[in-house]
Amino acid sequence: MSAGSSASVSVGSQAEGMSVTVPPVLPISVVVPAFRAERFIAEALDSVAAQTAQPSEVIVVDDGSPDRTAALARDRRATVIIQDRGGVSAARNAGILASGQPWIAFLDADDIWEPRKLELQWQAVEGCPDLAAVFCDYTEFDADGPSDRTFLSWKKNFHAIDRRQIAPGIMLCDERSLQQQFYKGNFIVPSTMLTRRDLLVQVGLFDPELTHCEDRDCWLRLLAVGRMAVVERSLMRSRVHDSNASSQRLKMLLGAAKVTERILANPGCYPPGAAAAYAEGQADIYLSAGRLVDELGDRRLARRYYLQAWRLGGGLRPLLLTGLSSVPAMTRLARAAKQVITRSDKTRADRARS
Repeated sequence: MSAGSSASVSVGSQAEGMSVTVPPVLPISVVVPAFRAERFIAEALDSVAAQTAQPSEVIVVDDGSPDRTAALARDRRATVIIQDRGGVSAARNAGILASGQPWIAFLDADDIWEPRKLELQWQAVEGCPDLAAVFCDYTEFDADGPSDRTFLSWKKNFHAIDRRQIAPGIMLCDERSLQQQFYKGNFIVPSTMLTRRDLLVQVGLFDPELTHCEDRDCWLRLLAVGRMAVVERSLMRSRVHDSNASSQRLKMLLGAAKVTERILANPGCYPPGAAAAYAEGQADIYLSAGRLVDELGDRRLARRYYLQAWRLGGGLRPLLLTGLSSVPAMTRLARAAKQVITRSDKTRADRARS
């Protein structure tokens, strides 16, 4: 059986006269970055073992976990790499470089694949062999159960992409259209991606200096060198954890700001038009960050972000917000004025965080 086969084969058991269905093995390395993942790693790896089309190898990169993450991964016959804490980008990069297959499928240690995830994505590769990557839809879930809508179902910029069907439920995205819509917000998460290894290496892998939005940065560089397809079906379940939502939003905004800086510093590494598109939204990112920390009561930091938004061409709004944030005791009138000014920024904040 070839490594690229996508159909199950039957193997006859002479001893018992029975037929056993054996899943095909695909030329795919699964890379799982993991840190303090002992609560979820077993379920994640079990979802890989349940695939109707199996990968050739599974690599878990233990990013300095003090718990039983590595032991649990070994129990499930994964190849385990242990490294000092370096962050998720460094962990993914270590797994990519250690892999021995031409395709990489990412799985975060707390996410779960549906059984046909690799099978259906491989159908896209077979239908269009020059693809750079294939992503898919997914569903978020928490302790109360799954979301009632899939992630891509409510992403307007995703639905605006020009695409054509290459197999049932599998769409080839127009390169330029995908780039333009991706500039409006990221709709691809790592655990949905199947990507060519050589292209990941060519574009420089994940940036280990980015702690947030590192996936957006990597996908943008991939979009500069190849086409992508999408399986319009939820093939992954993404676990939503309890966390400080405001803190996470701020980290995502600042991560988006760093990605923008990289695009502006090295526009040739990104798709045509990326620099102009992200430069246009740069002031909005800092304006949104200022509004967020202002609501949390850190007016000094808020003024810093507001002034940065003004320096980047944000107009008079950030200057006015800087002044209002400088008032020692906000009067009711000043507070009302501030709410009017910031209300129009909420949609900008949503775009910057996506």
